[in-house]
Amino acid sequence: MKKIKKTKEVAKKFINKNIILFKSLITITLFFFYQIFEIIPIIIFNINYSKLSDRATIILRFYDYIVLAVILLLMYRKDIKKYLKDFKKRFIVILDKGFLYWTIGLIVMIISNILIIKFFPSAKANNEAGVQDIIKTLPILSVVSVGVLGPIIEEFTFRKALYDLFKNKDIFIIVSGVIFGLMHVVFSMKTGWDLLYIVPYSALGISFAYMYVKTDNLLTSAMMHMIHNTLLTFLSIVSLGL
Repeated sequence: MKKIKKTKEVAKKFINKNIILFKSLITITLFFFYQIFEIIPIIIFNINYSKLSDRATIILRFYDYIVLAVILLLMYRKDIKKYLKDFKKRFIVILDKGFLYWTIGLIVMIISNILIIKFFPSAKANNEAGVQDIIKTLPILSVVSVGVLGPIIEEFTFRKALYDLFKNKDIFIIVSGVIFGLMHVVFSMKTGWDLLYIVPYSALGISFAYMYVKTDNLLTSAMMHMIHNTLLTFLSIVSLGL
């Protein structure tokens, strides 16, 4: 009986481990191919994609974000319940560590941005320029898209999914931060100098990964990521006079 029980436990652990691995791979895959969701409205409404206005394209991308966010929330609903329960018990500790590590990451991000602008003026943060275009076109929608949906999707992808793939926490923190930085630069870069902006983005990504590891609660990094993006979005709206 003991052998049978032990065999069942081993089998259960093996299955759970593979389920976690599968979910991580699905999450990462969906992040890179999330635009596939827009095929549905394009077919239903017979949309000519090549003739879409900037406004319509942003709305379509917003739809993609909503679908992906909902899928991820459903996939990780059990983990979310655990995070919420833990957050209620340790909210002071979680908030304290979250703001501390975010502040450190933000300082490094600001300093590195200043140094890049001063010594490498030809380098451009094109991802930020793209975000500004969204804010100018649909300011209210940008608050939800950039401030809420973006952080939810990115935290499940760059933190939760990657964390479940790495056994070494230190390696996870570095890899998570660097990949986070790369994803915010590589797909919008126009010259090699633009790669320098991987540093400030990675600094912020590392701070999110670090606070996640230290609190063992994804709500910490997700919350701080939302606060960060929402603040910057509102500042952009105000500065643009929208």
